[in-house]
Amino acid sequence: MKHRLLKAAAAVVFTCAAFHVQAANPFTDVDTNSWAYQAVSKLSAENVVEGYPDGTFRGEKNISRYEVAQIIAHLVARKDSLTADQQATVDKLAQSYRDDLANLGVRVTELEKKTGHTELITELRIQDVDRYGNIFKGHTEKDNELSTRVRLNTITTVNDRSTVYGQLETFLGFSGNDVYSVNKYSYNSDGSRYQNNGYGEGEVHLNRLWTTYQFGPKQDTTGLPFGPSKNLIGIGQFPVKMGVTGYTYDGEFKGAFLTLGDYREGGHFTLAYGRSTNINVDYTAPMMHGFGITNDEVTDLANKMATLTAYNQAVAAGPNSQQTAAVISQAQQKVAAITSQLYSNDAQTRATAAATIKGMIAASGSDLASMANDLVATADGNIALTLYPMGDKVQMAWGEDEDIPIAYASYIYKKPQQYEFHVYGMRAVGPVSHIVAAYGLAGQYYVTPMWNVHAEYVKNMRKLPLNNERPYSFNYGVAYGTADVLKAKSYSIGLDYIYSQAGTYFGGSTNDIADQYMGHVYKDWRGRSNVPAYFADKMDAVLDGTDNPNRNYGGAKFFLAKAAYVPMKGLIIEANYGFNAQDMGGKKMDNMFLLKATAYIK
Repeated sequence: MKHRLLKAAAAVVFTCAAFHVQAANPFTDVDTNSWAYQAVSKLSAENVVEGYPDGTFRGEKNISRYEVAQIIAHLVARKDSLTADQQATVDKLAQSYRDDLANLGVRVTELEKKTGHTELITELRIQDVDRYGNIFKGHTEKDNELSTRVRLNTITTVNDRSTVYGQLETFLGFSGNDVYSVNKYSYNSDGSRYQNNGYGEGEVHLNRLWTTYQFGPKQDTTGLPFGPSKNLIGIGQFPVKMGVTGYTYDGEFKGAFLTLGDYREGGHFTLAYGRSTNINVDYTAPMMHGFGITNDEVTDLANKMATLTAYNQAVAAGPNSQQTAAVISQAQQKVAAITSQLYSNDAQTRATAAATIKGMIAASGSDLASMANDLVATADGNIALTLYPMGDKVQMAWGEDEDIPIAYASYIYKKPQQYEFHVYGMRAVGPVSHIVAAYGLAGQYYVTPMWNVHAEYVKNMRKLPLNNERPYSFNYGVAYGTADVLKAKSYSIGLDYIYSQAGTYFGGSTNDIADQYMGHVYKDWRGRSNVPAYFADKMDAVLDGTDNPNRNYGGAKFFLAKAAYVPMKGLIIEANYGFNAQDMGGKKMDNMFLLKATAYIK
């Protein structure tokens, strides 16, 4: 693989040189009678010499050793496509011009580093997967999504230490359904949802753009198609993957990073600070922006509480059934007089009524009573009360910090195709720091050249009120083979088990099946759109009076089978199957299948 990459890099370098080098010729002329000239002429007649930029060879004219060296460099780079006789001629030319080629390589390298060079790698992915409005069995709602994703990746060498990376992205749907993207939607200050620019059908948006500078001793980048890999400072919107699998988070940060060591092999330490741009805002919204309880829901809840309280008081007093009914009726009338004010046109009247009902909830002894301190009497239109799960610690306006500020550190030690070990920590900055402060451990080990195992563990050190716990997650798996997109006929098959409590999935993973299991969002719930299942299920139980302190909500545990095959260099076909999935409360989820093919074109 290294040999092929080196040849590809050499072809790019010398092609660039043929078109851009405008320096004085340091070589002597080659006469038309020279054997080398005749050999090149013969190869030109056989249509294997590219010639000058205008497509001609300009025969019968003396050429310089510099120009011959350029031509030979082109031929060496594409030697595999030549016949045996042509290869023999190229070998003889390369041997004769060995010193000139060496000088040319040094000269072109230095000039290219000064003038800049950009490589384009096009990534074309076709994927078929079901998208769920409700993933739980017995209530399943789904649409099939057949789509194409196109990414234009650029690598620009500014000089021998600086590189600029970019990625443009667009989606096209074939099934008539909305193509999912974690960054597709944002929220206005009033809580209404809107589509971000560049995320419509066929629209183009900038997904990544960052630059790096390599400091310390200059690194030899021969054979490194992506530029320097050791001791880097970077700034921009860059990729971040946590752990070996990326189930917890695999997306982008918008900020800066520092890497000490070589990220390809051995140990390297990374510090990063920025905004996490791959956050599912629907999934995180209730924890950050609160959850509005409507006037109708508050009215129904108040009636239930008043009825239950009156009944218990009547039974304790020992009156007959007729007296009990009268007590309950009086309580309901009293509550009705208060709740009717929630629908007043006067804001102060609504606010007073909402505050009164909040006090009733606090004194009720109901399931919602423990949350009373986290309720705010908003009385805003149709919303009587707003529940902020983290209390006054996290009460953020809609649209605020959707790209969450995060500080991140990791240490990774790896020996490719042998083993690697990761330890990392991340902490949100600002109000969300009360929700996320986590660390993780991960490792992968090749038992044999074909068999490998991996495992990960993530712990969120923040105690979250949903299940009154500091959540954790883990996964482990085994795989046979390695599907390398640069190696035709390579393949892999594997099986993972994922256990993820609510609060350890950070809103965007490396796998579309894992995303929907761990971060499921109801498309339609109680007249609302896009409500995360962990919160909706909890509120259902609270509002219906069926909450159980021993029941856990949200999260997911499931198996994920994976297979990949590379039929030809640059094309990889992958199939995933998720099964035996359920949330932490035991609610069973639908089995899922994903099929995708990704081509890399250079």
